[in-house]
Amino acid sequence: MVGYYSCIVNTFLKFHWFKTFMFKILRLLYTLFIVLALPLIFGRLLVRSLRLPAYRKRLLERLGIYANFKVEPNGLCIHAVSVGEVVAAIPLVEAIQHKYPALPVTITTTTPTGSQRVQQSFGNSVAHIYLPYDIPLFLNRLIKALQPCCLIIMETELWPNLLQQCTNSNIPVVIANGRISDRSLRGYMRFRWFIKQILQQVSFVAAQSQMDANRFIQLGMPAHQVQAVGNLKFEVAASVVQQQLGKALKAKLTERLVWVAASTHVAEEEQVLAAFKQILAHIPQCLLILVPRHPDRFKDVAALLTQHNINYITRSSGIACSNDTKILLGDTMGELNIFYAAGDIAFIGGSLVPIGGHNLLEPAALGVPSITGPHVENFKDIAKLLMNIGSLHMVQNSDQLAQQVITWGLDPNLRLGLSTKVQQTIADNSGAAATICQYLEHHKYFLGQVLAKR
Repeated sequence: MVGYYSCIVNTFLKFHWFKTFMFKILRLLYTLFIVLALPLIFGRLLVRSLRLPAYRKRLLERLGIYANFKVEPNGLCIHAVSVGEVVAAIPLVEAIQHKYPALPVTITTTTPTGSQRVQQSFGNSVAHIYLPYDIPLFLNRLIKALQPCCLIIMETELWPNLLQQCTNSNIPVVIANGRISDRSLRGYMRFRWFIKQILQQVSFVAAQSQMDANRFIQLGMPAHQVQAVGNLKFEVAASVVQQQLGKALKAKLTERLVWVAASTHVAEEEQVLAAFKQILAHIPQCLLILVPRHPDRFKDVAALLTQHNINYITRSSGIACSNDTKILLGDTMGELNIFYAAGDIAFIGGSLVPIGGHNLLEPAALGVPSITGPHVENFKDIAKLLMNIGSLHMVQNSDQLAQQVITWGLDPNLRLGLSTKVQQTIADNSGAAATICQYLEHHKYFLGQVLAKR
């Protein structure tokens, strides 16, 4: 019986009017679901605020209410959901600001950590607000406040109502640094006709790789509106100040080997500590800089280190590392590149547990050879590239992690060779920001035409 009704639905989906009708119905149900879920959503924010108080601040912005918010109309809006997307947006924003210094830029995020990264990276040179929940009433308030000439969405945030409201207001939408993971592709393919309707409201996709471009086309994006331009994260470099601070930190550690374990998750710190104990048996003066991914876990990780009876200090304490300090707990925000700049070897978390990995390019840009676990679904192409030149090594468990740190740690000449090679690779793969700027300028709806009218 189910197969019978499925066959009928599939037959009707061949008709454009029926697909349009079903799309409207599903979008209506989706909107209704979000409206009904708002109490739970706000409840979750308040629960998270117990660990990170910023989650209970500026709540009205999540409803599209922007008290005392002023911005010049006809500017550019860039949506970067959280820290990773903000990092990817940095070179694009800088390129746009350099070419069009008079163009107002507003960056929206959905997390306090993303908001903080925007403020750290750009200061007052851009405006920042939270993107409201995907409900038409809230989004209309956003559009009325900003009146953007264009919306750029970093990576792949396909919010149906956001795209629909942009279409209704004749606001072109660009997906920059677009990517579709294996998991997302499987999910999207189940509702391909629905995703295709959403993508029809996107003007252009600047994909990270040809594989990502092909996946957007597979989901229904017209091929002439998709271009593989490269990954913006290849152009993310630590600021001169961060590099100097990292070198200063390294200088205070005399001849110690510095291992940075960054963006770690639950169940990952235990594996890192198990590996660290093995490393200390071969390299007693090794210092581990441990940086949990989420700020609300800083206290939990500190308790874990106390439980393991390890001599550690926290970065926030301001206490300098002594020769007896085994671990520096990175419990501050915005300093990861400082730690990488001080490091000799890095491990990138979210990869020994099934998260999908985190930014492999930040340590690479600083010439730091890195180690990852097997879960790199979010950075598959980058992982392959870095593994091919030997600057990234994949491990399966804590024993292999320890062995690789020991191997690299005992051979400074090998590390130096890998550092030179990976920095050259990063330089060879840059240029995505300039390419995206060209598309924005030359497309008939985008910056070139808008700025001509200013």
